[in-house]
Formats: sequence, structure tokens, C-alpha cells
Amino acid sequence: MERQKHIRQSRWMLLLIILSFYCAVPAIAGGTTLKVLFTHDLHSYLSPHHESGPDGRVLDVGGFARMAGAVDDERKGLGDGVLLLDAGDFAEGTLFHTVFSDEALELRLMGALGYDAVTFGNHDFDFYPSGLAAMLRTARSKAARLPSLVLANLRFSANDPRDAGLKNAFREYPVRDYVVLERNGLRIGVFGLLGKDAAEDSPFAAPLGFVDPVEAAKPVVRLLKEREKVDLVVCLSHGGTSPVRSHSEDEKLAAAVPGIDLIISGHTHTILPKPKVVGNTIIVSSGPYGARLGVLSLRVDKGGRVAVTGYRLRTIDAGVPEDPGIARQVAGFQDIVERRYLSHFGYRFDQVLANIPFDAPTLNQLYLHPGENGLGNLVTDAYRFAVKRAEGEHYRRVDAAIDVLGCIRSPLLRGDVTTEDAFQTASLGPVQQGYCGNTLVAPYVTGEELKSLLEVETSLAPMKKDGHLSVSGIRFGYNPNRMLFDRVTSVELQGDDGSFTTVQDGRLYRVVVNSYLARLVGLISTKSHGIIKVAFRDAQGNLATNLDQLIVQDGDEALREWVALARYLSSFPVRDGRPEVPERYARAEGRIVVAASWNPVDLVAGGNWLTWSAFALVVAILTLCAFGFSKLFSRFGRRING
Repeated sequence: MERQKHIRQSRWMLLLIILSFYCAVPAIAGGTTLKVLFTHDLHSYLSPHHESGPDGRVLDVGGFARMAGAVDDERKGLGDGVLLLDAGDFAEGTLFHTVFSDEALELRLMGALGYDAVTFGNHDFDFYPSGLAAMLRTARSKAARLPSLVLANLRFSANDPRDAGLKNAFREYPVRDYVVLERNGLRIGVFGLLGKDAAEDSPFAAPLGFVDPVEAAKPVVRLLKEREKVDLVVCLSHGGTSPVRSHSEDEKLAAAVPGIDLIISGHTHTILPKPKVVGNTIIVSSGPYGARLGVLSLRVDKGGRVAVTGYRLRTIDAGVPEDPGIARQVAGFQDIVERRYLSHFGYRFDQVLANIPFDAPTLNQLYLHPGENGLGNLVTDAYRFAVKRAEGEHYRRVDAAIDVLGCIRSPLLRGDVTTEDAFQTASLGPVQQGYCGNTLVAPYVTGEELKSLLEVETSLAPMKKDGHLSVSGIRFGYNPNRMLFDRVTSVELQGDDGSFTTVQDGRLYRVVVNSYLARLVGLISTKSHGIIKVAFRDAQGNLATNLDQLIVQDGDEALREWVALARYLSSFPVRDGRPEVPERYARAEGRIVVAASWNPVDLVAGGNWLTWSAFALVVAILTLCAFGFSKLFSRFGRRING
């Protein structure tokens, strides 16, 4: 009996195992797994850097050697079932990009890490078409392996010779609209797009043009599905997402082009702790500077359905073992930068410039709570200090300095500040007069134009978050309840004795900005529909026909923005063996004063034509309404009396 009972139990157990197997077979046979590793906005951060953690501690994160170690770990045991992708802005942000055209460090390392496909971001065009063309040729000559490059909405000019070299370089590399990759039995179509906002932020790309990303995506997706017969469509989009859905380009892209299965989203530096899903499109972002590696696990079934089976953002910190070969390459690249770039300006990579004794806000905090901040005050004060020092006995008074939040690329955190840190804070700028880096430009503008330029803070910045202003030598107030582009109510300049005087409309004032902002003045005019108009002039009031004639000279060298910051940091009084940044830069100082008021007088006092036109329109509407009510009551009265 016991033996028969044991046999029956064994049969039941065997039956359960068989049933379990058959239940599992559809899940296994009906879907193919794929792991997608992704980054975006690496910005030449080849070596580790500092970030402020949630608890205020300074963290050491990123670095390509660590990234390589993490990628190798994620690939283990998966054969060809892994993709490594990047959504653009791989360059422009650290000292390593200063040899972009001659060494192509970023693309060479991405090839060494085994990136499968990469797209371009707006800052990858900061070296002009000629610089980007040189970089692509350098990469091909110096690297055994390179990633595929994809971009579907770039259009070359019809007959402008300035982009002819890049057109040839694209053909030689080659750069395509899309590429089809085969992984784990799947055909995967990968294409790239540059978003609208990113295209507007590409002043150095001219004469290149960019087609609307949605309109460019539609035919590519159709081609991938109908002709290439792909199982999965992936878009590397340098468009970005936003908490405000109407500003979230990649969410709008997903809704307009439902055939995209996955969007790797760059440009806005967003960190998405979980994927966004729009229709059937999955959108992911891992944040900037290589501090995190996105890890997305997918199941793709034969019916074309795609499901997320896993998602995490792996922090690239000291706990990730470095790839020794990549670490040696990065160290060698650092030597190249010191020899070819930094030595020209008299600095070393790790040279300590100053110490910061307080916790400075992170960039994320500045974007979440925009307005005047200590870091912006420090940078703009550095402009005025450095111009005075560079011009020496030929110095002409600088009345004000202006910068925008988008040009401040990295925070300065508590502790020692090095040359590398100063450069990363003010890292933008293509090759000018032989070397990378924004120069400082010192045009003259009228008081009326200065006030108009400050309207960027009041009327454009709320719609474009990187447009918020920082100022030096100036104090201005505005009422956010007034008419657009007529919100600035007072502008005062600070004298050498600390007192303030009101700006006069017709008088000329010397203002220092960086060359990046100077080139965006035209875009500011476009964004304001021509309402904000600023003309740069020389000291005699003559219109400047070329920005180069306004560059501040430092002896025989153009004064660079980052050099100005480095010199200012080194100028502070020494404490405990280091120049120490004053505590006043830990907070706002009242340079930008917001005074919200609905008082009718405050809404129109000193108003421009926009305010008075709106006022006249309101008066006309009220008059018509009053007249209409008067007629209505008159008829009503006659009926009663009749």
C-alpha cells in the first residue's frame, strides 16, 4: 500500500512539473528578451566628478573607466542580447573637449566601450560644421571601433560652402538617418532626432538646418516597419521631457508618432526614476554627465508588443570597479589636454584656485527655484573683475555684466575648487582665436536697450528655464503682473562708492556678456517677436558689424570666460592657505527684486506701447460693454414704462 501510495504521489508530482512546463512555454516562446543600456548628455565627462547628494554630501561619481566596468558587468551572460545607446551631447562640458577636433576623445572612448549607436545633441555642433567634420575624420583615423551615428532631421544647405566639409565627413563616417541592428534574433531599427528647443540652442550649427522632429520621424518609422521589417523601433531623441506636458517634446513626439516603441530621451538632463509611457511608447532618461547608467529590460513578442520587465538607474560611483585599460586612456588624454590647452593659459588640471566654505546650490536646485543666486552673482562679478584686470591702464568702465542660467554648466561645491571645476562651470564655447572657450564681449548698449534685455528674465525665462538672468553692477525690479515685455519697473547701476543711480534711456552703457549669449541676441529677438531689440555698439555709439571687434583682449589673447572665473576665485583673501570665497555668494543679494502688484497705477506706470495698447483695448472693450448695457437698460425701461 505504501509503495502504491508513493507511486501515485510521484505521478502527481510529475504531472505538476509537466503542466508547469507547458504553462511556461508560451511566455518563453512568445517573447524575446533584450537589455538596453543607455546614457545621454555625457558632455565630455571622461573622468569622475563631484555632485551634491540628497543629504548634502559631496559625491564622487561618473567617469568612463567606471562606466566601462558597469557596462561589462551588465553584459555578462547575455551574449548579443544587449544594446548600448546614447541620446546626444556627448561633447562640450569639460577640459577634455578642448581637443575635440584634433583628438575626438569622446567618440573614441564610446567606441572602446562598445556603444552601438549614438545621436548628436545641440552642443555637438558647438565647434561649427568644420570642427565637427574634423572630429569625425580624426575619430575614423585613430579608433579601431566606433559607434554608429544616426540623425534623421538634419538638412545641409543648398549652396553654402560652410557645411560642405561636414557633408563629406557624414558620407565618409558614415552618419545615417537610421541603422538596423540585430540582437538576440531581433531586428532593431535605431534612428536619431534633434529636438526643436535643441535646434534653437545651436547657434554655431549654421548653415545647417533641422527639420521638425515629428515630421522627420514619421517617414523613418514607416520605412523601418514596412521595408526593414524591424521588430523594435528605438528613437535616440535629443528633445527631452518636462514636468509641464505642453513643453515635453519627447512625450509629444510619442503621441504624434505612435510607431516608436522606445525613446531614449536627452537634452533636458532629466532623471526618470521610472519610465514614462505614452500610448505604447516607452520613454527613459538616466540624467547627465555619466553619473548613472540606464538599464532597461524588455520583452518583445511576435505580435510586436513590447513590455518592460525591468528598469533601474545604476549609479556610477567609487563602488564600480574601473576598467584599467580605459582608465589608462583617460589619464593619457588628461596629459594631452594639459600640454595642448591648459599650458597656454598658465594653469594645471588639478590646480587649487580657492576654497568654498559653504554649501552652494546644485544646478537642479537652481532650475527648480530660478531667480537670483549666489553662483550667478559670482560668475558675473568675475566678468567685471577680469575685464578691469585684463585692460589695465586702458580699462574703460564696465557698467554691468549679464549671464544666463543655461551658460552656467556646473555648480561649485563646498571644498577646494580646481581649474577643472572652474572650467566645467563656464565650459561653453567653440574654438575662437585658436582655442576653445567662450570669450568675454563688451559692447555698448543704450539704457533703453539694457532695460529691454532685462525683460528676458521677466517674460522669456518663465517659458525657457535656462534663460533666467544673473547680473552684476546692476539692480533691477519687476512686476510679474504687468504686460509681457513691459515688466521691468526700475533699473539702477551701482557706482564705485556702492550707491545706485537710475539708468537713462538714451545714454550708452558698457555691458559684458559671454560670446555664447552675445550670439543668442538674435534668437531673443525672434522669441519675443521682435519686441526685444538690442544693437551692440562701440564706445562712440557706432553699430558693431562684427562681434570679434568687441572681444575683450588680455594682452595678445582673447579673455576667456573660464579664465575670468579662475582669476576671480584666486583673488580672494587667503585663509588656511587657500583663497576663500566670501559667504555673500552663498545666497541672493537683492540684485533682482520681484514686486508683484495688482494696483492699477503699478500696472501701467511708465509703460511702453504694449502696455498702453493693452490699456486702450481694455478701455475700448469696457466702453462698448457700458454702451451695450446702457442701451439694454434703456429698452428695458421703455418696456416697463410702456
